[in-house]
Amino acid sequence: MKKWMYLLIGVVMGAVVTTTGSAFADQVKSMVGKQVAGEYNVNVNGNALAENAIVVEGKAHVPLRAVSDSLGANIVVNGKTIQITTNTADQTESAFVSEDKATSGKFANWPKDELEERKAKLEGYIINAEEGKEKTRINLERVEKSKDSSDFPKTLEITNKNIERMKQSIKESEAAIAEYKAELQEVNAALEALN
Repeated sequence: MKKWMYLLIGVVMGAVVTTTGSAFADQVKSMVGKQVAGEYNVNVNGNALAENAIVVEGKAHVPLRAVSDSLGANIVVNGKTIQITTNTADQTESAFVSEDKATSGKFANWPKDELEERKAKLEGYIINAEEGKEKTRINLERVEKSKDSSDFPKTLEITNKNIERMKQSIKESEAAIAEYKAELQEVNAALEALN
């Protein structure tokens, strides 16, 4: 009787694993097995990258790490969002953008629909970054409270490293939020100039 019970449990577990595995695989858009239709050379500020972009199903896929490194940008993965931030002077200028700047800034020749699309994306980035920052802050408070309950030196060392990482993550999120807000102001000024 036990053998039949184990066999039945094994069959049920196998069916569950097989079903969930294939359902999960349907959600992931994989490029494995896709044909690369071509390659593009990538130039950043006039300098060619060592890695080429590839074309798969009519879309160009650039090497993100190489491009961001060549631009001096930082990549932060926050949940399922990849945030790329740059430390250029024009993004960290004053919070006020005049109309003269809006007509001659980096969004000067953008069509209205692209400006509105960029505005929506920036607002989404700000929301995601603020949510990520808040979650990290809550985790930081929880870890700092539980830190005092441990008597083991190795556990304290690991906890302190985690606390420092969380503090650094919060600083990076704050910097990203500031950059997104500055760019959002530029987009809003460009939209106002069009109206």
